[in-house]
Amino acid sequence: MNSWNATHDKNEKIYVSYDSTNKNCKAGDIEMAEYGHPKNDVGAPIINYSIAYDMTNEKPLLYESYPGSIVDVSQLKYMLEKIRGYGYEKIGFILDRGYFSKANIQFMDSCDYDFVMMVKGRASFVHSLIMEHMGEFESKRACSIKAYRTYGMTVKAKLYADDETDRYFHIYYKAKKQASERARLEADLDRMEAEMDKIKGREYKLPKRYEHYFKLTYHKDKFYGYEEREDVIERELQLCGYFAIVTSEKMTAYEALKPAP
Repeated sequence: MNSWNATHDKNEKIYVSYDSTNKNCKAGDIEMAEYGHPKNDVGAPIINYSIAYDMTNEKPLLYESYPGSIVDVSQLKYMLEKIRGYGYEKIGFILDRGYFSKANIQFMDSCDYDFVMMVKGRASFVHSLIMEHMGEFESKRACSIKAYRTYGMTVKAKLYADDETDRYFHIYYKAKKQASERARLEADLDRMEAEMDKIKGREYKLPKRYEHYFKLTYHKDKFYGYEEREDVIERELQLCGYFAIVTSEKMTAYEALKPAP
C-alpha cells in the first residue's frame, strides 16, 4: 500500500523527513512478511513500513509497506526513484543513520537532492573528525545552541576518499548525553566481564561485540580469559556525548539540527 499527496507545488523547495519501522507478523502465510531486522525481535517474520513527511508544509507525503527482508539502506534508493518519478525535484531529505551509505549519498547527488543525515557513530572518519576538533567548541558560548542545551560547530570536509563534493559536518557535544552514554558503556563492560568470569574454562563462543572491547583467549574451543582493549575503551569514553550530522548544503550547526522552516 502506498500513497502520495498530489496537492504540493512541485516547484517549491521542501524538506522531507523519511523514516521506517516494522511490525512482527504472526498472521500466517502473508507474502510480504519476511525475516529481517526487527526492532523488537520475537522470532517472527516482519513487515516494514515507511513514511515521508513534508516538514516544510507539515503534511504527510508518502507511506508504504514493503517486505521485511529489505533493509533501510536499500529501500531509500527505491523511494527516491519513486519520488523522482512523481516529478518532484526541489527536495531535501532528513534521514537518520540507518540510511547512511556511500551509494545512497551518490544517488542523492545524481538526483540533485540535498540531505541532512545523521552519520553512523562507529564511522572511523567521524571519530577522527571529532577527535581533531575536540576542545575547540564544547565550552564556547558562541557555539551554544540553547534550544537543545548543546554545543556545536561546523567544518567542511570530504565524506569519503573519492568524494567530488565538499560536505558540511556539524559536530555536537551534549553534557547530559555524555553522562548517560558513559554510564551505559561502563555498565555494559561490567556486564560483559561478569558474563566472561562465569564461563571461564567452558566451551563457549562469545559474540563478536566482546572482541571489540576485549582480547579473548581460547584453547581447544574453551574460553580461558580476557584482557581489556584499553585504547578502544578509552577512545569510546572520550567520544561519549558527541554526535555528528552531515549536510549537502551549507548551514550552521543549529540549522542542521532544525533544518526545516
